[in-house]
Amino acid sequence: MVVKKKILIVDDEESFGKLVKLNLEETGEYEVRVETKGMRAVPVAREFKPDFILLDVVMPDMDGGDVAQQLKGDKELKGIPVGFLTALVSE
Repeated sequence: MVVKKKILIVDDEESFGKLVKLNLEETGEYEVRVETKGMRAVPVAREFKPDFILLDVVMPDMDGGDVAQQLKGDKELKGIPVGFLTALVSE
């Protein structure tokens, strides 16, 4: 039995999260969960126990930096690597 790595994606764009989830799970190496509310990231991470968290930088309820700060301040979650992503483009 293959042990899959768990990835939590926190992004307010549900369709983007589903697309990334589909692509990662298609490899057979990952179990992915998508959360669309930044404020739910910490409780979901406690329950899901991911190996990696991918955070959107800009979300309407709480930005990725604030979510990362909460994760790093949580004794259960502080060791989980966090990556940021954004669709913002500027010249």
